[in-house]
Amino acid sequence: MIEKKITVTAGDDEFEFCVKTNDYNSYINALKPDDKIAPSSNFLRRTLVDKEKLEKLNALIDAGVGIDIASSIINEFRPEVEIAVKK
Repeated sequence: MIEKKITVTAGDDEFEFCVKTNDYNSYINALKPDDKIAPSSNFLRRTLVDKEKLEKLNALIDAGVGIDIASSIINEFRPEVEIAVKK
């Protein structure tokens, strides 16, 4: 299982997230074509390290920035791998 600590700066605030493979998998499995906001918000709240910053994080989520923060964390969590299909 992979575990990464990822720090994100959003506005004037810095947030640290601890993302594990299970968190990533749960997030991806929860995404649906008509529901991306709730899974992103739940992912951020679940992986936030300093729960004292939850109120500031919730303010960003309420402002519509949660999905952008979640996306940046996912991009950092996943390794860059070149994939090619041979024919």
